Amino acid sequence: MSGGLAPSKSTVYVSNLPFSVTNNDLYRIFSKCSKVVKVTIVKDKDTRRSKGVAFILFLDKNSAQNCTRAINNKQLFGRAIKASIAIDNGRAAEFIRRRSYFDKSKCYECGESGHLSYACPKNMLGEREPPKKKEEKKKKKIAEPEEIEDVAESEDEGEDPTLDSLSQAIKPQQAKTEEQNKWNPVQGALNVRGFIAPKDKEKHILQ
Repeated sequence: MSGGLAPSKSTVYVSNLPFSVTNNDLYRIFSKCSKVVKVTIVKDKDTRRSKGVAFILFLDKNSAQNCTRAINNKQLFGRAIKASIAIDNGRAAEFIRRRSYFDKSKCYECGESGHLSYACPKNMLGEREPPKKKEEKKKKKIAEPEEIEDVAESEDEGEDPTLDSLSQAIKPQQAKTEEQNKWNPVQGALNVRGFIAPKDKEKHILQ
């Protein structure tokens, strides 16, 4: 799969980078364009020093193309960086494939212990927020159906407190409308839909 990333045109090749820039620095910079899947700085095999070039893998082709237009020739710590869609010359998989780090107690940016790469002192742009853990998804898989439903509801309320207040405001008005329209079931149904639809739409947007 990794070998097909560059031909898919979703990988951006960046050159003329400052040698001190880290993977996390580039992640923060390019995440402003779109969702970044992976950042790979090309390093010397012996010295592990950056060669000033990197591959930025995006989720899709359009994101990669938009990124090249936005980033190309922009100044980064005094250097005009170059960005273009990566061309597979047979070595793309070497740079894009997932790396294995046997000693996870050490930072893969600097190789020192006591911190993770997200908080590495060598990150020129400071600390980066670590990715969210995937424990919640695992819990959902083993949970009972009733528990899964509760989790989904609590997640909605947790993401935006205004969603709960919106629901509370709609319920009294909905009840009042139903009472007023008991004599006309068709009109009553239209009014009820008028209240429910915006709620559903708002919930969909907030999610």
